[in-house]
Formats: sequence, C-alpha cells, structure tokens
Amino acid sequence: MSNKKFVIFYFFLFGVFIYCLIGLLGILDFNKNKNNLFKTKDNLDFHQKFSKKLHHLRDSNRWGKKKNDYLYSEIGKSKHGTHILLQGDSWMEQVLEINSSFSLFKDFSEIKNLNIINAGITSYSPTLMNLQYQILKENFGIKPETVVIYIDQTDIGDEICRYNPSKVFNNNTLIGVKKEFFTNKIYDYTKIYSYSEINFINNFPLKFLRLANFKIKYFFIRSYNRFHEIAEVGWKNRGSVKCRFSEIQKYLFNLDKNSKDIFINSIKNYLKVLEEDKNVKNILIVTFPHFLHLKGEYNVNVSFLIDDLLEINNFYKISHLNFSKLNFSKINYENIYIDGDPSSHLNNEYHSKLFVKGIIKEIEQIIKK
Repeated sequence: MSNKKFVIFYFFLFGVFIYCLIGLLGILDFNKNKNNLFKTKDNLDFHQKFSKKLHHLRDSNRWGKKKNDYLYSEIGKSKHGTHILLQGDSWMEQVLEINSSFSLFKDFSEIKNLNIINAGITSYSPTLMNLQYQILKENFGIKPETVVIYIDQTDIGDEICRYNPSKVFNNNTLIGVKKEFFTNKIYDYTKIYSYSEINFINNFPLKFLRLANFKIKYFFIRSYNRFHEIAEVGWKNRGSVKCRFSEIQKYLFNLDKNSKDIFINSIKNYLKVLEEDKNVKNILIVTFPHFLHLKGEYNVNVSFLIDDLLEINNFYKISHLNFSKLNFSKINYENIYIDGDPSSHLNNEYHSKLFVKGIIKEIEQIIKK
C-alpha cells in the first residue's frame, strides 16, 4: 500500500473511531435524559405544536396521561355550570400536585356546579397567559366567564429576561413567544424533542447513527449560539442570557423605568384582551409576597404595582386579591414557605389553607354578584 493510500486509510479509521466515540457519548446523554422523554408520538407532537407559540408547556416527565395536561387540566366538569379558568405559574400548577389543594377546588366545583380548568404552568407570566388564553379559546373551545390570574413576584424577571426578547409580532399584534433551540436554557427542549424522536426508532444501528449525528449537530449549533450570545452581551455578562434565578430576582431589588414599563404593559395587554371578551364577566388577579418581602429585603412588590395599575386605569371587570395586605404578624411567616426555596413557594399546608382557600372565598363572592 502506498504512503498516500495508507494516510487516507488511517484518517478514515480515525474518523470512524471519532464518530463511534461521539455515538457512544450520544448514548450516554440519551440515557441521562431518558426519564424525561415523551412516551407517545401524540404527546410529543402536542407539546411541539403549542410550544411554538407559548415558549414552553408543562414538563414532559410529570404530565401527559392526557396530552392536554401539558397545557391545561380539568378539575371539575358540569354540563351547565359556570366556567372558571385558573392561570399562573408553578403556584397555580401546584394545585394539581398538592392533594389538599386539588381537593378544595374539586369539592368547590361539585358544590357550586362549576367547570374549573387549571392552566397553570411553571414560569408563566402575563405575556404567555395572554397567548395561552387565546389558544385555549380558539383550539379547545374554552370560554370562561371568570378568569383567575396569579401574577408572581418573579413574573417581572420572566417578562424582561425570558420572554420580551423572544416575542413574535404580526402587524404589531403579539402572536407568539419563540421557544428555545440549542441554547441549553432551562426551558430548551431541543434534546428532549430529538431524543424522543430517536427513542421511537426500533432499529439500533439507525438509532446509533441518529444519536451520533444529533450530537455533532448540537455541538456546532450550540457553540455558534453561545459565541453569538457572548458577542451580544459581553464576557462579563455571559451568564445573564441563561435567565437563572439570580437574573430573575434582581428586579425585585431594583426596577428601572424601562423594565417596569415592559412588565406593566404585558399585564395591560392581557387585561385588555379579557376586558374586550364579552364572554368574560369577571377577572380576579391574585398576588402573594415572597419570603424576602416579609423580611424587608425586596424593594419591589408586584402586588402594589398592580394596585397602582388598577387605580389609574378604568378596568371594570377586575378585582385584586392582594395577599401582601394580609397581616402576617399573626402568622409565623417563616413557617409558610418551603424551606430553602429561593422562589418562595408555599409549603403544602399553607398553599391549601391560605392561598387556595383565599382564592375560593374570593371566587364565591364574585360569582354571587
């Protein structure tokens, strides 16, 4: 064999070795993510379809017994009952996961003959709730008479960091928030979607090839995106694009005018949609302080921003359940939050007896009018 042919053969073998090594790394990464994969093609298609407009849906590994559970879940169902839609972030999603909270709403729906739909999804803030409402109405025929919106303190950071840069407009009308691709951000489902597709392949050699090809593709596109992110924000701020909790949290210490306007406008835009919907009779906004509000460390409180918004605008369907006005001196507030949780979620006991019971009591008063 000539030297030239030997070199070509050597590089061919070396390339095959590297490709196989990448394939093995793909298998390791695939197995690492296996518990998060979609179990059926229908569930995968549903999640991909609606996350195109909604940035993300509920987690693949916790939902999906019914594919609509990625987007909303029914708590109570009655042929002729009033329809109530619950929206918000993980605080509202928790209603479905905490037995006592779920039971309170379930019993309430049966006693009052209500159709209660829970559309709470982690990190959903007003912009995504706005888009979600329109999808629920247009694609699923959900037309509630009462809409309950939980607005969390972290919604400020979510709006500014996660969603404002990714909004999609058509003739100045918001039509979606782009989902993440090849970014490694918290709601980036690139790997889960691709690995789920690969998991449906029964042919191992083909599955191996697909894993190796995806691993190569992911490396190059992810690297390109990362270089682009750093070029855009600078090396010192390279971590800010991840929208980790520290980036979300910072707006509760100090909120500049531009950031405040982005957040307030996201609420106003959604409230305008609901106010103009003739089917909607009542809108209940719910807010709750975080642990560091009660400790006096946070300087910005969503509850009072909303109070100010409602005071200077002529909204006529809206009421506000402001838990920040609750006298927490009568409660040992250090015991109501999940210990060590930076997002200040309520523990199961207080989520039920304080948060959910307060919302149900408010809904009762609203639907009596």
